[in-house]
Amino acid sequence: MYNIGKDELLIRVYKYELLRGEERLRIDVCERVGGTSHHKFMAFPIGLLGNPENEFVGFGETETEALRGCLNRIKNISIKDICEYSINNQESAEAED
Repeated sequence: MYNIGKDELLIRVYKYELLRGEERLRIDVCERVGGTSHHKFMAFPIGLLGNPENEFVGFGETETEALRGCLNRIKNISIKDICEYSINNQESAEAED
């Protein structure tokens, strides 16, 4: 369908925002449109550095299924904690490099 490399993945991104009082968190839902991956859709919150964390990621065969999975995973976690978790894990990964 699309002329992309063997190890490449082409995705379409749907953007959502979760508002909790004064806090706001963006959630991206990615749809695989070219290439090979385990899931058709993947939804994850975008922290300050934009890195998805596996414990917050929702997967599914539909956009709705993936988004619901992500929302269920972050339901009782503050947006501040999600963003701090992303920053701390990014710093740890950079220290390993």
